[in-house]
Amino acid sequence: MATADEGAMAATGEHRVWRVYKEGVESAQATLPAEAPLAIEIDGRQVAVLMRTPGAEKELALGYCLSEGWIRSLHDVLLVHHCGSGGDADLNADPLGPGNRVRLALTPQAQACLPAAEATRWVFSGCGGVDAAALGAALQVSRRELRIAPETLWGLVATMAQVQAAYRASGGIHAAGLFDADGHPLAICEDVGRHNAADKAIGTALLQGKLAQAAILAATGRASSDIIAKAARASIPVVASFSSSTSLGIELAEAAGVTLIGYLRRNRFTVYTHPERLAARG
Repeated sequence: MATADEGAMAATGEHRVWRVYKEGVESAQATLPAEAPLAIEIDGRQVAVLMRTPGAEKELALGYCLSEGWIRSLHDVLLVHHCGSGGDADLNADPLGPGNRVRLALTPQAQACLPAAEATRWVFSGCGGVDAAALGAALQVSRRELRIAPETLWGLVATMAQVQAAYRASGGIHAAGLFDADGHPLAICEDVGRHNAADKAIGTALLQGKLAQAAILAATGRASSDIIAKAARASIPVVASFSSSTSLGIELAEAAGVTLIGYLRRNRFTVYTHPERLAARG
């Protein structure tokens, strides 16, 4: 598979704001998370536009394609190219602007798995594009023998916090990380969209050949059904959210065999489904 280097775009930006106090009003510069569209083009066909935080564009595109079920591994990908990294004659003509498109070429076998041509799917930063109700029990995650120590899960909170540079700078931005069964980080990514953060982490691990080691997907945002679907399609058996889940998220996790954890903190968490994967505390 061929790749191309990414163009550099800022993940945060400065904006003038007015802070209002009881004592009066003051002008200030605030750091805000950036949000821009990213088109995903497969073999000349634009299949989706994601509203994302700039950065890790190839990883986001690969993770999105895998979590949608369009590819199963890097063996399905012949080329991934972030337009704007150099050598793009039509760069300035792109209606989404420079650096906001990733082009992929897939094998003929993978092309046959793509959905029928339809209007481009727009996925905004607050919502995903997965139809979880249609998945049902089709997404079955194995690794029933896996056991995760509670201490391992508690330790993820501090590990994630150490690398959330964009969150510390601006707030209002999500993070997602993939970890092995011992809590060692494989990929941790930030994005204004919680789904994009998960896709970036999955895509990063995929590109680095580490996805098979992933046992836990940890996320700062809520673990709704679409996040569960992403984990299941990547064969990740444990999802741990710093926030809550949803009724449909719990239903899908139960059916897919995913251990779902919510309200993860440094010393506690809530288990919604498949608690058998948690190692007993002596």
